[in-house]
Amino acid sequence: MDSVLNTENAETIGIFRDSELGQQEFAANETKTALESRGFRVEVFDIRALSHDYPNRKVVISLKKDAQSLARFRDEGGEPIPDLREQAFVIRTTNTGRPSYYVFGGDVNGAMYGGLQLAENINVYGMADRFDDEQSPDILNRGIKYNVPFDKRSPTYYGNGFSENDFPGSSTRNAVEHIWDIKFWAAMFDELARHRYNVFSLWTHHPFTSMVHLPEYPDVAIQNVEGFDGFFKDLSIDEKIQFWRDVMALAKDRGFDFYIYNWNIYTYGATGKYGIDNDSHNPETVEYMRKCMTRLFETYPDLTGFGVTAGENMGDISKEETARWTWATYGQGLYDYAKANPQREIVFVHRYHDAGGAEVAANFKTLHDLPNVRFDFSFKYAVAHIYSTTTPNWIRTRQGDVPAQLLELNLKTWVELRNDDFFYLHWGDPRFVKRYLAALPEKERCIRGFVMGSDGYTPTYVHSCKTEWARGKLDMQRTWYTWMLWGRLAYNPHLPDEFFQDTLKYRYPESDANSLFEAWSHASQAIPLFTEMVQGTLINDFLWYPEFCMSRRYGFLTIDKMAETVPPPGSNSCSIAETATDSCGDKKTAYRVADDIEAHAARALELLGDEQPDHNTELGTNIGNIRAMSYLGLYFAEKIRGATYKAASRSEPARNAMAKACGYWSRYVSLMDTMFTGQDFQRTRPITDWFMLDEDVLAEYTNLGGDVDRLQLSR
Repeated sequence: MDSVLNTENAETIGIFRDSELGQQEFAANETKTALESRGFRVEVFDIRALSHDYPNRKVVISLKKDAQSLARFRDEGGEPIPDLREQAFVIRTTNTGRPSYYVFGGDVNGAMYGGLQLAENINVYGMADRFDDEQSPDILNRGIKYNVPFDKRSPTYYGNGFSENDFPGSSTRNAVEHIWDIKFWAAMFDELARHRYNVFSLWTHHPFTSMVHLPEYPDVAIQNVEGFDGFFKDLSIDEKIQFWRDVMALAKDRGFDFYIYNWNIYTYGATGKYGIDNDSHNPETVEYMRKCMTRLFETYPDLTGFGVTAGENMGDISKEETARWTWATYGQGLYDYAKANPQREIVFVHRYHDAGGAEVAANFKTLHDLPNVRFDFSFKYAVAHIYSTTTPNWIRTRQGDVPAQLLELNLKTWVELRNDDFFYLHWGDPRFVKRYLAALPEKERCIRGFVMGSDGYTPTYVHSCKTEWARGKLDMQRTWYTWMLWGRLAYNPHLPDEFFQDTLKYRYPESDANSLFEAWSHASQAIPLFTEMVQGTLINDFLWYPEFCMSRRYGFLTIDKMAETVPPPGSNSCSIAETATDSCGDKKTAYRVADDIEAHAARALELLGDEQPDHNTELGTNIGNIRAMSYLGLYFAEKIRGATYKAASRSEPARNAMAKACGYWSRYVSLMDTMFTGQDFQRTRPITDWFMLDEDVLAEYTNLGGDVDRLQLSR
């Protein structure tokens, strides 16, 4: 027996699991915690101790192929278990003698997910007489895109041609300290596993100088860690290697495949040494990169694969030249390793970004012909904004018909789901997520899975929330509902609304969970509807940041600029210019989009009522978030009307719309100021003060002849 909690006068329940499997250990601990929270005394045993002599109720977490637990299940009257695919599970209850709750997984991850589901059932509903369930993954690879800055001398992505000293982004500067803390990684992997994510991709410019030791290049490794605000950590390259081995081992114990992605060409730490630079025509750089790649896989046995970005800093070269370069460096380096280690299965991912599918496939044929290498592509599916249309069609328009190319090549692609929309607001609409994931094209034949994350924000610990309850929490814990929706619905898209309502009731028992669920869902529809209006033009993160109506390139987004934009491919919305000239045909007019945004935002506010929450509680902050999203939505609705009326030369209704917009903006920024501090960003302009754009907002009204004295603004 591994552990016993002494609880007087409490019923004892036993948990049996394979203590040698990290996934089962995690699920057992989660179940133990849930049972103890319900007042039970818990005993935890290795599954090899399972026998008919155990006298109490018990939970058994097992692989279906485990003969001992399956035989015990049958002896207790258990019905035959169906075939289980990878990551699938069943939960079954037997009632011969004392009730027993069996979790069987099709593999180790399936057993973990089943155990986590049982723990969740106990938390939300209590310890019932029966638990019976069966779930199987819809999307097999559900991943995180996570930008990692190793050091102030080795940043993650923030643009082209910046110097080592130009390191924007409060969250990214803060992250340098945390990504060298093993406790941070353990907490994050736990959180993500609960939400059923199983792929972790680490994105950085040049990982090698912080992750490998190259005998041929002894001076390129970055020694120690230098961060910001005086942060320094004494770590040799050998200690760094052991740290990342430990991180990957943690990931593996929570069921994650671990990938590293980079952009090219960047050589932080090695630049200027041994003839190495960022020139694609430099043979010294090619040889160095090839050796880096081989050494990386020699160093990390738990590394699943590597992803390459053929662009951002490669100069003016053709797609064919690009493909030849990525093959000569990363492809050849991985080929050298894979050929010498045929027993190890490896994944190589080549992004479509700045590359040609046909050229890449031809140049990498030698690699993907190896039986132990799987070759995948990766595509920036929504460019920088997943919170837009649920049916983006960039995958068939931006670089040709990618699904058709993949079918012809008999290959698959990952889809990159970029959230550079919400860094503050806690978004939550399960119906949006269901529609989005259901619309992925040729999902079975072409889509390997997804990775979701930001380029403009690196989530670690909460640093911009003013409330005490959030301090010390992960960003992913503060915005838990967003992460839960994408992970859980990618695993099981059939989860009903009631499941999320019950979850909200468990987390916030003092709330009206049904009203909270509906208000959250309605408020969360507003901003995506607006972004859908403009994203065909404002494609990238540096072109549009909705939480503050601005971009790095243009600053504050005016109604005149809005009138120049179009919706993205795949949208059925009509542009502002087309609406103004009554040329929408069957498309949804801009006026109707504004009406829809207003209806959702107004309904959310109606459901919340007039009660002002205490922002010093988690529930209060989330209600404040919903209210803020609603005010921002109402601002955008009036902004669409103002832009469209102005484009149609209708000055009076345009002015009236912008008067209302001023009022909603004032409410929005006043509320955000009570909850959050400003911060600097990687991909857009900084928020130095929540009221810094007030004059720009007001000018859109006064420029149309509006009288400031007639406005009543909140502050």
